[in-house]
Amino acid sequence: MTNLFFDAFRASPIGIALEDLEGQALFVNPALCSMLGFTEEEMRQKHCRDYSPPEDAEKDWTLFQQLRAGRIDHYHLDKRYFRKDGSLMWGRLSISLLNHGADPVVIAMVEDITEMRLAQDELQQSEATLQRLSGRLIEAQEQERRHIAREIHDDISQKLALLATGLYQLARGPLGSDERLLPQLEPLLAGVSDIAQALHALSHRLHSSKLETLGLVPAIRSLCREFAEQHNIHIDFTNVGVPDELSRYTSLCLFRILQEGLSNAAKHSGASYVDVRLERAPDALHLSIRDRGTGFNPAMAMRGSGIGLMSMKERVGLMKGTIAITSTPKSGTEIQVRVPVAEHPDADQMSALL
Repeated sequence: MTNLFFDAFRASPIGIALEDLEGQALFVNPALCSMLGFTEEEMRQKHCRDYSPPEDAEKDWTLFQQLRAGRIDHYHLDKRYFRKDGSLMWGRLSISLLNHGADPVVIAMVEDITEMRLAQDELQQSEATLQRLSGRLIEAQEQERRHIAREIHDDISQKLALLATGLYQLARGPLGSDERLLPQLEPLLAGVSDIAQALHALSHRLHSSKLETLGLVPAIRSLCREFAEQHNIHIDFTNVGVPDELSRYTSLCLFRILQEGLSNAAKHSGASYVDVRLERAPDALHLSIRDRGTGFNPAMAMRGSGIGLMSMKERVGLMKGTIAITSTPKSGTEIQVRVPVAEHPDADQMSALL
């Protein structure tokens, strides 16, 4: 039976070493020798800490000492190993204590996970690149919003005001007394007024000056009031403990998410009531948007052509926050957003991110 176990030990494709309680190798199988490039004799001359960079070796040795003291009987660890040629290998280490008999031994099994770790690193780098591109796109969108809002306010609205003034003067002048002309001027004046109001609302949606000058809470309160009037929806806004001073990026993130949430409620839910709550937790801001409308399937919506929900997730992701959307058909929708306060990026960090 002993020969059978010894043959299995040597034939195993997984690297295996038997060590004493000091971390010194007693036996090493060919798979581990091949993995690291050392001979069995060379490996018996080395301590288990000699195979890894100091930070990895320290983690392993701390756990090894707990094993030796009897506080644990096994542990697992992903760590780096030096090969004989100086290159690094990632290994998944599994350690167990075999405590049968007078001389306990430690069984160390190592699986080569280098390719898996390299793939994970590449994936993380790709995700970081995607996040940077997403941040640049969002910032470009905000710049374009500001530009269009200024054009509407400084150019189109001014020209529209001049047109309204001209029509008003025409209606008040001699031609306005013409019974045939006045009925034609009045609807034109009303139309110009409607266009002016629509442009004002559009400019405000594109870029809220109140957000920059007054802060997040006043800007949200104004948004809720104006949106409720425009769409004939009752919006109940509550805020608890929200600080006056917030970064531009935190405020803009929450403001845009609320805009999108209210827009979705008005367009798709058929809700007549929306509850908006913004509150400060110890380390974060929480925004909740809850309606009592028809609801929808969030998974289906994410696969659809709309970009509203995806934009929400991207904005929250850039702030290292979380967003949860709960909805089922005919039971309303709730959006829960958490954005860290202490960890939000400052202007320099955000510029580097973007």
